[in-house]
Amino acid sequence: MDSPATTRAAEWHVAIAAAMVGVGGTLLGLQIDADGRFAGTGLTSLAIGTLLALVASLAQARATRNLPRDATSALAALAAFLGLAFVVAGALAPGGPWMFFEVFLLFVLVAARRRNAAEGVRWIGGATLVALGLMLLFRLWISYQGSEHRWEVLSVGIPVLSWIPLEILEPIQTVSLGAFTPRELGFPPAGLSFAASMALWAVGFCLCAGGIALAQSAAEEHESDRIHDLIQTLPPPLAILVERLLPEEEWQALGLHGLSERRLAKRIEALASERFQRQRDIQTAFRASAVQALPPSVALGGGFADGVWRAISGVEKVEEESA
Repeated sequence: MDSPATTRAAEWHVAIAAAMVGVGGTLLGLQIDADGRFAGTGLTSLAIGTLLALVASLAQARATRNLPRDATSALAALAAFLGLAFVVAGALAPGGPWMFFEVFLLFVLVAARRRNAAEGVRWIGGATLVALGLMLLFRLWISYQGSEHRWEVLSVGIPVLSWIPLEILEPIQTVSLGAFTPRELGFPPAGLSFAASMALWAVGFCLCAGGIALAQSAAEEHESDRIHDLIQTLPPPLAILVERLLPEEEWQALGLHGLSERRLAKRIEALASERFQRQRDIQTAFRASAVQALPPSVALGGGFADGVWRAISGVEKVEEESA
């Protein structure tokens, strides 16, 4: 059985992940105005992020049937849920028509993502993480533009007209793309200190993303510990046999994570019986085969057949032990 220190390691990792998500979410919800005072970023983005996290968690639970079974796994799921909500809220544009496009894109990515029990619980897929990173960069860009009192996403100069140095032509020398207002961005009345706010948001985003990854890893480790503890309730020789039939590396792919104690015991019993019967069938077929009594090097002329015969009959292993 695993030592208590191993079990505590998973619990500590979950606690650290929850702390990372909490600190990261706080940083993502803050901004610093031009006077150096803290201000909030608003609750609209947080509400949207929570809704998206709820959709992702429901889709994940339906696909994998993986539910928290104790306090540690429940805390890990809660940390990952809040981390996803904070990451989405921090990456979304604070307002404007592009925010609705970003929400639509995230809904499509969350709904279209394929999930299965073999891969375990994955709160953020690769495409979703890339999209969130690009959205965060866009938010930082428009925040920078607003902090410089340029109230458009981009200003494009018109060829020829922009080259003529006449003040009378200035209104028509450039075209503004994506105009917005300070209210749409949720800026504080005194204006935004971009450098300080950007530092808060970047650190918060990294902490939340790291907390999600750590919570997922710790939850998987905790589930493996739980399965191992159940197997170790068997008599030692039988426990060793079951763990050889069902290696730990396959537990998640076999759908053992997230099962209740009763269903987990029944699943292990069925898998062990199936694999043990398969091993017995292979051994019976091998003993009944005439190949065992006749080396392929004599009957078939060596080469590939000789190598296969040595592998399945254990000749090489016996020779190595005798040497």
